Amino acid sequence: MQRSRVARVALMGLAIMLIAACSFTSVLAAKPVTIGYVSANLTATSQVRTTNAFKAQTKEIGWKVIAADAKGSWPALADQIENFVQMNVDVIVIAMSDLPSIKAAITTANKANIPVISIDSGVADGVIADITTDNYAMGTKVSKYMAERLNGKGNIIVFKFDEHHGTRTRGDALDDVLVDYPQITVLATHYLPPAGFMQDAQARTETDITKFGDKIDAVWCPWDGPAMAATMALQASRIGRDKCFVTGVDGEQETFNLIRSGSPLVATVAQPFELMSKAAIKLVGEIVVNGRPVDQVVPPTKTIYVDAPLVTPDNVPAKGAWPWD
Repeated sequence: MQRSRVARVALMGLAIMLIAACSFTSVLAAKPVTIGYVSANLTATSQVRTTNAFKAQTKEIGWKVIAADAKGSWPALADQIENFVQMNVDVIVIAMSDLPSIKAAITTANKANIPVISIDSGVADGVIADITTDNYAMGTKVSKYMAERLNGKGNIIVFKFDEHHGTRTRGDALDDVLVDYPQITVLATHYLPPAGFMQDAQARTETDITKFGDKIDAVWCPWDGPAMAATMALQASRIGRDKCFVTGVDGEQETFNLIRSGSPLVATVAQPFELMSKAAIKLVGEIVVNGRPVDQVVPPTKTIYVDAPLVTPDNVPAKGAWPWD
């Protein structure tokens, strides 16, 4: 009897959630919306996930999305924003960009009264809000895990990328964590290029293996792409996670596979890119469809955070699953 009542309550709760979701979608679909959406570089798996989720979620609503790929070029990204302005889109969404580098293009959109929203690009003048994870918190999580796995001492190789606010902040978090671990030595720091970062990370790791040999205890990477490349270099040299391990950030399925397989890649922070896209779409709906004032739907900091969990061999999800499923 009690179990039946609990089941009925659970079903009622689920029904209410489904009705709420359907009604929200219906409200958004009530007005046609055209979105100009540009990614910084679709060679990054994280950006592919974000873009695919955004397209799928807006298609369900019935909105039109004009998607573009800047291919790692800030001038190309700025030109695409200018194109969106000429097309007179209803809103522009910028994913994984360096906003100060495209300031003039954002200003052009502002003058045309076209709202600009960013995903994982930082806060900047002219942008309504940035939807992201807390990059400092992610950098701290994975860096502390690395330091603790090393028992507070050892030698590491560091890859950084300063042309994106998020990876730059993760690198800052690493530096701050290392202050508390004076027995961890950075053997080399490499700065990744916007394009060709996989090849660059693999080649530099190979060079470091030749130069430092078994002195390398860990490789710290600002996201999973270079972490996978470093892992390939270590595997090619028959170096296992018992000798040297790799950490990253993003939480791709391929990363989870490598963690489960026993490869040198042992940790990542799983970013819910699909949830970032959903939050961006909701914000577009509130501002463009419902006409709500920005200060009613965006916090004063202009940053909307989604949570990202640390994933290690101890809690890696089952194949095909996500930590937030």
